[in-house]
Amino acid sequence: GTWEATPGKWHCSYDEWEYCHILSGRSIITHEDGEVWTVEAGDGFVLRPGFKGTWEVVETTRKQYVIRL
Repeated sequence: GTWEATPGKWHCSYDEWEYCHILSGRSIITHEDGEVWTVEAGDGFVLRPGFKGTWEVVETTRKQYVIRL
C-alpha cells in the first residue's frame, strides 16, 4: 500500500512484519529502547513484530509498504 502523513508524533506497536520504502519526506522512528532511525526519501527498512516506539513525521512523509502477517 501507500501511506502519507503530515508532521506529528505518535506511539506505534507492530504485530506484523512491515517493509517500508520512503518515497518523500523525513521521519524519525524511535524504538522504546532508545534506538533512533532517521528515514528519508530512498530509504528502505523493515519493522519487526513486537516493535514498540514512536514515529515522528518531521516533513510530510510518503511511503510504500508491504505487510506480512
